[in-house]
This record gives sequence, structure tokens and C-alpha cells, in this order.
Amino acid sequence: MTIYYKIIFFCTGNIINIFWTCIHVSYVIEDWWSSLEPSIMTKHILMWKNALSFMLRNGLLATHNPGVKFLLEALKYLHRANKRARRTQEVPASTFYVEEIIDRVIPMDDVKLWRFWSTREDTEVTPVIFCRYPFVLSLICKMAIFNNNALFTKVVHHLTHRLTVMYPSGTFRDNPESPPAPVFQLTLRRPSLIEDTFRQLGAADHDYFQRELVVRFMEDIKLSLVNIRDFFLHVFEELLAPESEMFMYNDTKTLVWFPAKPRVEEKSYFLFGVLCGMALYNHNIVHLPFPLALFKKMVGVKPSLEDLREFDPVVGGSLRYLLEDYTDDDVEENLDMTFTVIWDDQKVELDPKETGKPVTSFNKKQFVDAYVNLAFNQSAEKVFEEFRRGFFKVCDRDVVELFQPEELRGVMVGKEDYDWDTLKQNTVYDGEYHARHPNIITFWEAFEELTDDQKKAFLLFLTGCERVPILGMDKIQITVAVLQNSTELHFPESHTCYFLLFLPIYPSKEMLLARLKEAVAHNRGFWKE
Repeated sequence: MTIYYKIIFFCTGNIINIFWTCIHVSYVIEDWWSSLEPSIMTKHILMWKNALSFMLRNGLLATHNPGVKFLLEALKYLHRANKRARRTQEVPASTFYVEEIIDRVIPMDDVKLWRFWSTREDTEVTPVIFCRYPFVLSLICKMAIFNNNALFTKVVHHLTHRLTVMYPSGTFRDNPESPPAPVFQLTLRRPSLIEDTFRQLGAADHDYFQRELVVRFMEDIKLSLVNIRDFFLHVFEELLAPESEMFMYNDTKTLVWFPAKPRVEEKSYFLFGVLCGMALYNHNIVHLPFPLALFKKMVGVKPSLEDLREFDPVVGGSLRYLLEDYTDDDVEENLDMTFTVIWDDQKVELDPKETGKPVTSFNKKQFVDAYVNLAFNQSAEKVFEEFRRGFFKVCDRDVVELFQPEELRGVMVGKEDYDWDTLKQNTVYDGEYHARHPNIITFWEAFEELTDDQKKAFLLFLTGCERVPILGMDKIQITVAVLQNSTELHFPESHTCYFLLFLPIYPSKEMLLARLKEAVAHNRGFWKE
């Protein structure tokens, strides 16, 4: 009998009730677990996780419901112990992921159970609900839950629209004279992108934010549907530019945060949050140069000194040195620091009750905690709450909170882990093109001669984003087809909706390379006027 089967036998026997009671009435086990070294903690996690994997692989979920619940509860306490561990490094979150869940559990079924039982008291027959234990869900599983939930909502809106058209009166209470559109359409002018977007978002019923998004441009009568990747690319580019005056930048101008004294109306941050939610809801990677603190706050995790170090390495590093490495007991005499600080060009008293309060060896942790709280909470509380309110008008909060902060940032922003060989291997060809076609061979030879920045520009040109999806370059499959009726004077063209590259046939690599460089360097998409 394997160790996993022994655990299963233990979990489904009478002793389960005793052990479960012990877990709930005592934190002794959790305290002990939190004191373990990462290597020992990992062994404990793997023992319970592998038992759960064994049960899922062998189809025991339905027949051993109490045992599966018990294993999940044990892993929950291990996860909590890991988070409060008294050591410098936690066991990675991925250690808890149970990969078998994605193959054995239908995401939407689990979400439906989760929602159904959230308003009801649990009983002995309550089924296993994995959404209650998000730490065991892999990133792929969480993304499947989020995407299926969004798709389900869009389908409901389409179905409601169809039924209202079919039965125009008497079918639904408060039925409008004309059925509500199943989509949310933005009709924009290119030169007034932000102005038009904010005006239409501000005037729309919030219920429409969760519908299928359509973007049209008044200048393009023939173009019925504009690639929304282009819309998100340029709207965020403009919103996060210094000229928008919506955000404060760090000293290196690489990261932004919410300002202490905003120069634009608070409603703009609500609408910015709506746009961020709509980007995630519609599966678009966007440019969001915020520190991890933003994504922590979105899922209810408290920002830390490490987040301040990310945003401002000088200030954060100095605070870490003060807190952890400064050994002189006489901090007050040697450092001459007070609770008066400058944040976003404003003087702030971290202790309003005592102006100029000195920092000492006894209150230095209070000082550091207050500084972090000022940076990420106190200074921008109103505008951040407007942002968060807008974001959750689009995305369901409970589903978003399944993600770890790092996962949420990766899903929304992507990553910069470029694997160009994988991109080439995943490429498919259409029409007369194939992998050994002379023009395709020449294309990849020319591609190799591009600089790293030019390759990123090619990815932007082709997909509408220069960053890689969090699941890697494997998730990008491009198609190359011949640009019909073209000559060597034509440039390559792209259709970002389908990752489709239209490549003319060129007589030489030199000409192909020149045309390719010009194409990817060109300001494609929303032409600026």
C-alpha cells in the first residue's frame, strides 16, 4: 500500500473527525509548521499535495469527498503557516499548485458551486469546491476560471438580447422599447482618443462594461471593427505619458504611482480603472508600469517595504538598512532623522500628534511602517479607491482575488522573457508558403539580423503588444501568408486580430530586411494627426 493510499485511508476513516477538530481548535500545528525551514516545509507540502493528486488522477473525487476536503484543509493550514513563517524566504507559491485539477475539474462548474454555496451553510454533503482553496490552483487553472467566467457573462448578455428581440413585450419586467445592445461600443475620433473614451465611459451604464467590446472610428467608415488591441495599446500609452499628469513617476521615470495631490478630477481614476478592467476582461496585455504594490492591493495583500524598494530603491534601501542592518543603539544621535518626510514633493508628518518626532532605535519600525503606509495607502487613498471601484465594475472581485499579486501583474502586463526560437518553431504558413519556401528562409535569416528592440517592435507590429504572455512565447502562434497582388515595393502588413503576417515576395534578403525594418518602425494602428 502506497503512502498516498495510507493517507487516503486515514482521511476517510473515523479518525478524520478527531484530526479535523484538532486543527480547528488549536494553532499548535500551524505554529510548528511556520517555524520549519523551507526544505522541510516543502516535504510536508508535497506529502499532502501528492496524496490529493493521487486521488484526482484515480477518479476518487466523488467517492472520497470528505478525504479530498481534509487534504485541502491540511494544505490550507500549511499555506497559511508558510505565509506567516518566521524566516526570510517563503516556499514558492507554485509548490502548492495541484496540476491535476485543470484536467479533472470543469472550471465553470466549480465557479457555479462556489457561488451557490457562498450564501448557504455547509453540510456534510457540500461538494468539494476548489475555488475556496485558490492556492492549489495553477495559473493556467485560474486564467481558465477568469476567462470562462467573463465569457459566460458576455454570452448571457447576448442571450438576453436575443430573447428580448424574439419576445419584445411581456417577457421581461421593465422591458425597454428597444432591446439593450449585447455589446459595448466605443465610437472614437483618433485625435481625441482619451477625451472621447472618457466621455463615453462616463456616460455609459456600468452594466455595459461587462459586455463584448467593439471599437469604431469615425474616420474609418469602411472599417466596421477596429482591433481592440490597438485601442488599448494607444489609450494606455497616452494615459501613462507624463503629459497626462495623472500619475507621479519615480526618480528613474520607470514606474508610476497615484499622486498625493492629483491634477485631474478623481473621476478620471475611476475611468482608468474601468479601462484596466476591460483590458483584462477582454484578454489584452497592456502597459502598466506600476510596482507590485498595485496588484497586491487589488487582491487584498498589504504592501511592504520591498514594494517601496521597487518603486524608490534609494529610499527603500535606506529604510531597510535602518530597520535591519543599523546596529548602533543611538539611532537618534547618529542619523538625526525625524518622522517628517517628503513624499510627492509634499512635507508630511508621519506622526501628526508630534511634529518633528525623532526616529530612535525604539520607534524605527514604527517609522518604516508609517513611511510604507504613507506611500501606498495614505497619500493616494481617494484616487486609488476610485481606480479600484472602476476596475471591479468590470471584473468580478472574487475571481480576481484567486490570483497571487505576481500572477495578476503577469496576466495583465505580460513579461519580457523572449524566446524567438520558440516563436519561429510555432509559426504556421498559409497558401504557397511553407517552412522551406525560399522567401520564408530569407525572412528568418533577416529576422535574426534585427536588434532586440527591433524584434520587440516586430512583436508589437504583429500582435499589438511588445510583451510576452505570462504563460510564455508558446502562447503566440503567428501565421505567414503571401501579400496578394504585391510587388517588391510593398511593405509587410499584419492583422493583429489573428497574429497574421502578410509577407510580399522579395528578390533579396537585403530588400526584405529593409522593408521589414521600415514596417515595424512605422507608427501603425491609430495614426496620430
